[in-house]
Amino acid sequence: MPFLRTRGAPGSSLFVLLCVSAFASGCSTPSAPSERPTKGDDHGDGDEDGTDVVSDEDDTTDDTKPSGLDASTAKPRDAGTTVKDSGNGTVKDSAVVPRAGDAAPPSTTPTETSDAASDDAGELPSLGASCASLPPTDDYAAKGPFADAKVFTGVGPNKNYTLFRPDGSLGKDGFKHPIAVWGNGIATTPDHYTQTLTLIASHGWVVIACNDTMAERPCLDSGIAWLIAQDTVSGALEGKLDTTNEATIGYSWGGGAAIDTANRPNVKTTVSLHGMPPRVTTAFADMHAPLLLYTSTGDSFVTAEGYVTPNYDKSKVKTFYATLSDDKAGHLYVVDKGATACAVSGALGSCEGAIAERAPTVAWLRMWQCGDQNAKRFFEGDDCVLCQKPWLAPKRKNW
Repeated sequence: MPFLRTRGAPGSSLFVLLCVSAFASGCSTPSAPSERPTKGDDHGDGDEDGTDVVSDEDDTTDDTKPSGLDASTAKPRDAGTTVKDSGNGTVKDSAVVPRAGDAAPPSTTPTETSDAASDDAGELPSLGASCASLPPTDDYAAKGPFADAKVFTGVGPNKNYTLFRPDGSLGKDGFKHPIAVWGNGIATTPDHYTQTLTLIASHGWVVIACNDTMAERPCLDSGIAWLIAQDTVSGALEGKLDTTNEATIGYSWGGGAAIDTANRPNVKTTVSLHGMPPRVTTAFADMHAPLLLYTSTGDSFVTAEGYVTPNYDKSKVKTFYATLSDDKAGHLYVVDKGATACAVSGALGSCEGAIAERAPTVAWLRMWQCGDQNAKRFFEGDDCVLCQKPWLAPKRKNW
């Protein structure tokens, strides 16, 4: 894999700096899979449901240590007020920061090619079973109708996952929640992306995030398989998930893993934020659902020309390629302010919680997984939201 020999590769001084400064463990070079796992892959054992952390039910969890960062020993930044800790997980309230000012007038026409939120969301309105019943919104950066979304740690196979989902509003009116899986950037864990993932959950998603600091397809695949299984076992998630409606999402290294996992038959879309290339050699050929790619003019680590543009060029599905025109938006732009990895900012830029990228991401998920027609304004037409400042030279293919 040639990209492993560029800036920030395992063994390089920058990689070592990230590992030492952010997480002392978990920074080993993974063996990149060259083919898909077989059906016999072990998805592992774990808590039946992340809601065990808010109940006094018997704990039958396999206490085997996870392959990545152990959720029981991780030291996440403060994401809010701890609600309950029963010894096998923690639930936190998490604030979502609204977006900055409105976009400026149009400045760029997209290139098209073809080859084969407020803090007070109010009372939850009546919903149907499908996420197509989500109430419309004009502000995709504001909290959605499931404003009580929380973080549940230490769930899933080997307790090696973090869950972002609605709490008391889960399954209201028979609503079936779309599901998504998240892959972290290198040397980070899900608590570094609480703002983005909690915002997505507030719009009705149940997101399971792999805790590995070098997330790969097996971890993402096992996580979403475990989540699907919770729909048919006793627990808070039973009967409340739309298990036919999946998304894969990731950042940096995890962005490549999200593309690797996009071959699952029920994946409706994939989002890769400042993402590396996939490691599975047939990943692009195996994709079948739309892809959203992000980069920024200030990202000098996972550069557009070195990584994201090649991903766009190799994509064979409907793809939107968004470039944030901000020379100060470096590679750490997606990471929450105050997260551990921000200590190594420097040339990697400051941590901004993906503030300009959160609303388009929510809109993209709502458009492809829930049929939100209003969300199309972000991506369609020459005057689309991502065709205006602060966005630069958007590209579309197979549109």
